[in-house]
Amino acid sequence: MKIVKLDKETFRQLLQKPFVQVFFIAAALNLFVDSFSRESFFKAVGSIFTQPLVFLYNMLIIAITLTPALFFARRYFAYLIISLLWVIVGITDFILLQFRTTPFTFVDITMIKSAINIWDHYLTAWQLAMIGVLLFLVAVLCIMLFRKMKKHAKMPFVKVATSFVILLASCIVATEGLVRFRVLAENFGNLADAYHSYGLPYCFVSSVLNTGIPKPKNYSDEYMQTLLTAIENGTLISSADPNGTLKPEIPEKEPTVTPEQSAPTPEPTPTEVPEAEKNPSEIPEKPNVIFLQLESFFDPTTILGSSFTKDPLPNFHRLMEEYTSGNLSVPSVGAGTANTEFEVITGMNLDFFGPGEYPYKTILKETTCESIAYVLKSMGYGTHAIHNNDGTFYERHLVFPNLGFDTFTSIEYMREIERTPLNWAKDFVLTEEIKKSLESTEEPDFIYAISVQGHGSYPSNEVLSNPVIDLELPENFSEETYYQLLYYINQIYEMDVFVGELVDYLKSTGEDTVLVMYGDHLPGMKFTQEQLSNGNLFQTPYVVWSSFDMEAEHKDFEAYQLYSYVLDRLDIHNGIINRFHQTQMESDIYEEDLKVLEYDMLYGNQNAYNGENPYPAVHMQMGIDKVTITAIRAFADSSAVIWEENTTEENIEDQEVLDSDATEYSEKTEEKDKSFWIFLGRKDKGEEVYTVFLTGSNFTPYSNVQVDGEKVSTMYISDTILSAIMPLPQEGSEITVVQQGSDEQELSSSEPFVITEKVLENIFPKDNPTLEGED
Repeated sequence: MKIVKLDKETFRQLLQKPFVQVFFIAAALNLFVDSFSRESFFKAVGSIFTQPLVFLYNMLIIAITLTPALFFARRYFAYLIISLLWVIVGITDFILLQFRTTPFTFVDITMIKSAINIWDHYLTAWQLAMIGVLLFLVAVLCIMLFRKMKKHAKMPFVKVATSFVILLASCIVATEGLVRFRVLAENFGNLADAYHSYGLPYCFVSSVLNTGIPKPKNYSDEYMQTLLTAIENGTLISSADPNGTLKPEIPEKEPTVTPEQSAPTPEPTPTEVPEAEKNPSEIPEKPNVIFLQLESFFDPTTILGSSFTKDPLPNFHRLMEEYTSGNLSVPSVGAGTANTEFEVITGMNLDFFGPGEYPYKTILKETTCESIAYVLKSMGYGTHAIHNNDGTFYERHLVFPNLGFDTFTSIEYMREIERTPLNWAKDFVLTEEIKKSLESTEEPDFIYAISVQGHGSYPSNEVLSNPVIDLELPENFSEETYYQLLYYINQIYEMDVFVGELVDYLKSTGEDTVLVMYGDHLPGMKFTQEQLSNGNLFQTPYVVWSSFDMEAEHKDFEAYQLYSYVLDRLDIHNGIINRFHQTQMESDIYEEDLKVLEYDMLYGNQNAYNGENPYPAVHMQMGIDKVTITAIRAFADSSAVIWEENTTEENIEDQEVLDSDATEYSEKTEEKDKSFWIFLGRKDKGEEVYTVFLTGSNFTPYSNVQVDGEKVSTMYISDTILSAIMPLPQEGSEITVVQQGSDEQELSSSEPFVITEKVLENIFPKDNPTLEGED
């Protein structure tokens, strides 16, 4: 056998071949992005030997994306641009993994608008500036290289196109084969593990191409009818019979029987109350139902080897001991609040959707979806969502009408907001908003409240000067993690105080109420499962408190099973998804049937509803109380009023700035420790500018005045007073107050206040100078 020696010249000539270049660059890029994904170059090199098929497969994916460069004369520049995109994906994944456990997916690009609103919580100003400078330099470098790189003879179009099709077909065949032999997977339960097991290129491309729920193999009109009959009759459908013959393995429940949904269900212990002895009168007919989703909430005492100077969750621990409680399996860790929220509200399993997909950003923007809100709404409940953060985040203001909520109170409709050192709203404000929701209707209420106080990113240095709680950690934890946890446990201690106050308030109402509380995911601190006593990064605690007697049960659930379990305890069986979970949990094809049901409802023929969606989108009101304008007054005095720094409520004198026909300005400002000016009648470049005071109701710091649709400088004084600097309104002008978040997107608007001739006659207070005689 003749051995060909590969000398430098031979190697150089080999690299001149375009398709060799493609695969050589693909191999280098795959190693590069895998190093960032694993946060280790050596682990990436090791994976070549431990997972050679995965490495070659991902190299093939990158090669396919590089092949179009061969269509261009400046193919080296095309290589550069395509390679740069992969480099950006790899680096972005690495950066995100420093703040959360979930890797970078395509959905993160679709959420860039929401991310911009909160990136100051994760990156400092100089870091943002450095990123901006770096991107600018990269752009300049690309322009320079474009000018300098030589053109090459174009390759034959047919040859390149044929090669591209062959590579693409090979990738499709390889995907099918590797999935069949379980080298790859189509659905990713744990996205972080998937990126390590199957490679960043495959997982990221899957997040681009695979959205929604693929059609199940056994989906048909006939099978749907079989499944729906089983749900209606409360009988199990088994895989033993391919025709789906119903097997009545679960007897019909009496309305008052406490459900036993966990699979498998243990035999009753001697201490349990026999089913026949349970008192039907213990469960009220229509109690208020409140779900409270606690941001990044878990039990830090489950960190092995940790100790605390005091219990960080005294109220929650007590409630878990006395009431129904357990662990909730959530779909994400370190981030992904909206996906836990989706599973809890809809009862749908997120695993059936595309990798990293947020249904809030895809299907739920297009259609309504069966949910606990719709189920209870059909029974006469008022349905309310509450969140002490931006209403546009995860586009909840667009999604919640499709989930059946009558009202949505976001932070733009709240007052008296306390802030954490990281500038997140504290959760104490939620008690007042829950109270307002309960008092807003005569009927029973369903409330879904979403907390934000426990949100990261967590500081890696000392932020709290006098923490209420301190802690000790094992030696394998870094100093950075210590400070992160120190901040975190002091925040969740306050969240626990809020939980205690909320329970006390609900007790005081005298109304029958069920309160379900749980964490949406673990905080993004890079815990390992070995560091936690439960050995699971995807579990958070939950507790079901009730103002009436309800036997305590201690069970673990998936997040998508929680609401059906709670409603079953309340003897509520409306809704197909709800009834499905209540009757089919013990089926050996429970998950397969759930996928069929989800596909049918969201993407299929809607056989579950006889072909027609029964849930119309709700005309949702933002905020419980509408914002209104009742009167305006203008001031033409050229003087200025200065409120000094460190102004407090105690040293602000009440001022009467309106005449007797208007509401007295007797509210004290909520702006503290700030200096600000109110200019009265200031003139700028000859334009007559006035300070106008608007009286009305339900103003907040997020209220902004608009004149004929144009925003003017606005200052929040109190819930009944706003001041705005503007030219004198003209007859026929319309003044509105809009609620705007940090992204300046309008969430709602008051009814317009029309400037009439009579309004103009009385627009100035009697003792204030008017236009006549003014300099």
